[in-house]
Amino acid sequence: MATTLIDARQSGQSSAPALPGPFGVATWLVVFVVGALVLGLVFGLSLFPRLDAGQRVINHLKPAFVPARVAGDTPAINMVSAIVNTLDPIMTPQGGASTEVPNLVGFLSTKTGLTDAQVVSTLEANFPDLAHLLLALPLSSVTAELPGLETYLATALHATPAQVLAALQANFPGLAQSIVNLPAVTSGWDNVPGTAGFTNFDGSPIQTVPQVRDYFAGEVVPLVADNQTNFGRLADWFPPVWSIPVLLLVIGIVVVLLALVMIVRSWQGAVTASLAQAGWAVVTAVGVLVLVVVFAFQLSPRLSGGQRLVNGAKPLFTPARVAGNQAGINIISSAVDAFDPVVASNSVAAGEVLPLVTYVSDKTGIPGNQLFLALQAKFPAVVNLLQAIPLSSVTAEIPQLLSFLETTLHLTEAQLGTALQTNFPALTQALVYLPTVTNDWNDVPGTAALTRFNGSPVRSVPQIRDYFKDDVIPAVTSSRADFHTLAYTDPALTVFAPLLTIIGVVVVLYGLVLLMLSRRFGRFVEKIGPT
Repeated sequence: MATTLIDARQSGQSSAPALPGPFGVATWLVVFVVGALVLGLVFGLSLFPRLDAGQRVINHLKPAFVPARVAGDTPAINMVSAIVNTLDPIMTPQGGASTEVPNLVGFLSTKTGLTDAQVVSTLEANFPDLAHLLLALPLSSVTAELPGLETYLATALHATPAQVLAALQANFPGLAQSIVNLPAVTSGWDNVPGTAGFTNFDGSPIQTVPQVRDYFAGEVVPLVADNQTNFGRLADWFPPVWSIPVLLLVIGIVVVLLALVMIVRSWQGAVTASLAQAGWAVVTAVGVLVLVVVFAFQLSPRLSGGQRLVNGAKPLFTPARVAGNQAGINIISSAVDAFDPVVASNSVAAGEVLPLVTYVSDKTGIPGNQLFLALQAKFPAVVNLLQAIPLSSVTAEIPQLLSFLETTLHLTEAQLGTALQTNFPALTQALVYLPTVTNDWNDVPGTAALTRFNGSPVRSVPQIRDYFKDDVIPAVTSSRADFHTLAYTDPALTVFAPLLTIIGVVVVLYGLVLLMLSRRFGRFVEKIGPT
């Protein structure tokens, strides 16, 4: 060794002792394998496409997981549920309320000794709006009369049905909106178009509007609420999900390039003790960096939470449910459009009924009273419903009706409630939920902080519909393909943190051991060098 040092000095090369070549090559070959393993993980496990897809899912859905929106989802869907509970009994014959109306009349007739006609007249005299609504049921009968009404008006006005509709839309937009949308609601209520293959998470079929409501209220909204923390960890903690494979790629490239350089220099016998020490210090630092990525960036809780989110959300992102989401919100949207003009006291259609009769009377020359009687004879369901508008006036009569029934039937409030629930459950359900719908339609309780993704407020039922229809469901739809990439590419997200921890610990230990050996060898060479 002393001769080697003398020869080196004489040749003008560095006097620093070189480590044995084969020993250096073997040790650095291990480092190369570790670096290659990291790169293999990045590319072999498709981390770039997978976590890029995950980042896009996060970007699309992040607005839906804002705490104020998560909190607002529940009162919003509760309002939708109240609307469905109100309409379901009265929409079609299957709802049951229409068959209970004559039974209620008969019940009151028996209890009071009045004839059926006298009972109806009493109800009309004391509770006209409520009576007209009951006589219009089911609402599908209104839909059945609309084509005939359009033909009648077209004949009377000497116009085509299309021209009649255009005139209604121009002069009576609220009524026209209800007329246009009601048929889609009544025809699709018990068999929603586009729901073939649509199921709950447990596989039970979704075909009716109440089942659509149950799906959103019982599956989708709780899923979002239950995973708010898991989603927040993925979306808000540093670094962004997309950057994780970039960090690993950089680490893997640095390790591989360092190993290649040191392998070549070791093979050439050009690695001095000080260079070896520096190299092993870098290796140790890389191992520490891997551990920093794992622990400082909290990869384990982030990716574990992400896997829980993925597992929970998988049912939501099946193609049939994504399509079913759209079909479901479409029928709910039609229902909102049909009833928005007729629900509240300030609803558009509330002030259009009498002007409509006057308009037709003026155009046809038929006196208003005569025209009204003709319409009532030909289209009783339509006319009765028009006379019940706004539905808030029906709500105002409900307490009066209950008091009247308590007095007439000599029942307490509790006894009357039991009698109605037992004998007329469908009508009772509609009347119980109607006040919530009419009172809260324009200002839904609990939505003070709820906003659209663009920040605009969500307070009324139409705004709630817009929020789900134009923000939440499109976000789910646009994320489906990326979610599939994230969720169905092996391995599970929970594998990465332990795997990187093992790699980091092995690299640190290996680097430290070789760093200490390099230092000892360097000191040993320094001691024997002069001999």
